[in-house]
Amino acid sequence: MDIRFYFSRFLRRAHWFLLVVLLCSAAGVIVARVLPPVFVAKALLVVESEQIPDAMAQSTVQTQASEQLQIIQQRMLARENLLDIANRLRVYDGRQAAGQEALTAGQIVADMRGRIAINTTQQGGQRGAVQATLVSVSFDAETAQMAAAVANELVTRILQEDVSMRTVVARQTLEFFQQEVERLEQVLADRSAAILAFKEQNLSALPESLEFRRQELARIEVRLADLERQRTVLFEQIDRLTRLRGGASASSDGGDAGSGRVTTRDIRSEDLNSQLSLVDDELSKLQAQAAELTTTISKTPGNAILLEALERDYASARAQYDQAVVNRAKAETGETIEALSKGQRITVIDQAVAPDQPEKPNRPKLVVASVGAGIAAGLGLVAVLEFLWGAIRRPADLVTGLGIAPIAVLPYVTTIQEKRRNRAIVFLLIVAFVGVVGLALWLVHTQVMPLDLLVDKLKARLPLWMNL
Repeated sequence: MDIRFYFSRFLRRAHWFLLVVLLCSAAGVIVARVLPPVFVAKALLVVESEQIPDAMAQSTVQTQASEQLQIIQQRMLARENLLDIANRLRVYDGRQAAGQEALTAGQIVADMRGRIAINTTQQGGQRGAVQATLVSVSFDAETAQMAAAVANELVTRILQEDVSMRTVVARQTLEFFQQEVERLEQVLADRSAAILAFKEQNLSALPESLEFRRQELARIEVRLADLERQRTVLFEQIDRLTRLRGGASASSDGGDAGSGRVTTRDIRSEDLNSQLSLVDDELSKLQAQAAELTTTISKTPGNAILLEALERDYASARAQYDQAVVNRAKAETGETIEALSKGQRITVIDQAVAPDQPEKPNRPKLVVASVGAGIAAGLGLVAVLEFLWGAIRRPADLVTGLGIAPIAVLPYVTTIQEKRRNRAIVFLLIVAFVGVVGLALWLVHTQVMPLDLLVDKLKARLPLWMNL
């Protein structure tokens, strides 16, 4: 590579290179000076684990730390919350003081979301993992005090939201189980009343008295058989006595019948009739009881099935009620844990403080980058000009392009007309550049803002060390 040749070509285009470098450097310096300072205030939070072991008392809020942080982050970035912070802390009052157009609600929300950064160090971490979950909250603003105020406001609202979420969940859990216990109590009462009513309606045909009724029926049947034997014996005695009385009347002279005396046989006959009447009464009563017992015994299997179904429903409701009572006790413990802030919670490690120096922009870096970009653009412009200009500049180009070996090389001699033309072109370019810049300044002065006022505002937004 012929370095000397390329260097000579670069020197011929050096003015373009320097122009581009100067323009880019000037633009970079202007941008670095004009850009307003951005102060970033940061706060650091940590998600602490439960202070009471789960084996002894467990909180009813089982939300994972990462999930809870995501919910809180989305609520912090909600439209109403951002507008409330912006209005309460007067974040955009400086724009009105500087005579700038007021932002709409949508623009304020978008700008606030761009300034707020909520980052979690443990994404998707498991509960109880060794690594702690840290949360950094930051806000950037034109002033250090505003950045710190908004960052601390966000921290306060995050803590309030964390407490609110956990207490609300614990309270709602307790309310649910209280309502569940009350509902199951009513269910138990209804099913107990149904069982009681069924037993009252079928008191004589319940399965628990079936064995007694069977024994009673057996006893009655034995007694009926005994009464039947007694009745048969009484009938035989009455019949025998009747026949004796008939024989005695035929053999006597009729003195006793005519005298009206009561004989021993008459008394015995009345006694036997009386015993037979008692036996018949008892026999009829026992037969009625036996019939009733037989009926109830036949109804008992059906009643047993229905009663078992009612009792099974009652036992199911009872089990649900017992479990609900246990859960309600756990919910009460969980609510107490959250009310005393003994469960998982977010605490502050570092509050946001007003930073001493702006974090953005990095003005020296911008200047260096603009100079570097100017150098690269200048070199690129020189290369483009050289490549686009397809002239033959050295003997090697003749050999490479045409395959001709020159005998001798004479340098190019610039004529007076060419020198005048080049100077005229440079002059016209300078005049055109000055005219464009002047026209742009005139347009800004007449259409946008007077230049003196614009300069004063730009100076007011620059830091003190840059106005010296």
